[in-house]
Parts: sequence; structure tokens; C-alpha cells
Amino acid sequence: MDARTNKALSDAQLSPTARKFLEETTMKSIFGISDEALDAVMALAYQLYQVGRYAEAEVLCRGLIAADHRYWWSYSLYAATLRRLGKLPEALAEIEKGLAYEPNEPKLLFMRREIRAALANQERAPVVSTTSTSPNPRVAA
Repeated sequence: MDARTNKALSDAQLSPTARKFLEETTMKSIFGISDEALDAVMALAYQLYQVGRYAEAEVLCRGLIAADHRYWWSYSLYAATLRRLGKLPEALAEIEKGLAYEPNEPKLLFMRREIRAALANQERAPVVSTTSTSPNPRVAA
């Protein structure tokens, strides 16, 4: 069994009360993390994103989502970061998670359209081989 199967089984075994608790409770509320602290981390993640330090921005975004899984902006920045890292399917999945909490958020809706279009273009693009089977070096160049 893979992680998705285990998650599906564990979700099915949750009572409605337990599911509601998990949905409504955040690490932010459990540990009393202030909005100001999360805003500071978000600002740092955005600065890292702006200067192209995507791997570091990705880590901070995952932490922000873990701290408060209901805040759409974390999903937006995480998806933008994943997109820059070339992880379009993962970026789209994060957008969908954000839309679960803010279904009418214009930025998320716009990003979803952009990422879907990029995925469609990627599927249509022909695969170009970078290797040559020709023994003639001029043909390979």
C-alpha cells in the first residue's frame, strides 16, 4: 500500500467529529503561533521566491501550510514556487487545496488557469531527443 491508500483508509475510519476537529484545528491554534510570526515567515518566503531561492521558499511554504492549512496565500506561494521548480502537477494540486478554503479567490483561480494551460502545452509539445544515433559528428551537432 502506498501513502495515498493509507491516507484514504485512515480518512474513512475517522468519525465525523474527529474529521471536523482535524479540519478546524491548526498548528497555529495548538501552539498559539501569532499572525505576526506567520506573516514574518511568509514575507521571508516571498523574498526568497523573488530572488530565485525556490528550494528554501518551498520549505517555508510547507511549514506555513502545516501551521495554518486554511490560509490560501500559503498555497498560492507554494504553487508558484513549485511551478518555478518545474513541478506543474504538484503546483496544480496545491492550488486545488487552496481553493478548497477560498473557492472564489481570484489569484488562485487565475493561477489554476495558467498552470492548466502550461500542463496542456507541455502535453502537446513534441519530445526532442538531445542524443543522436548518427556516427557523423556533423549530424549530431
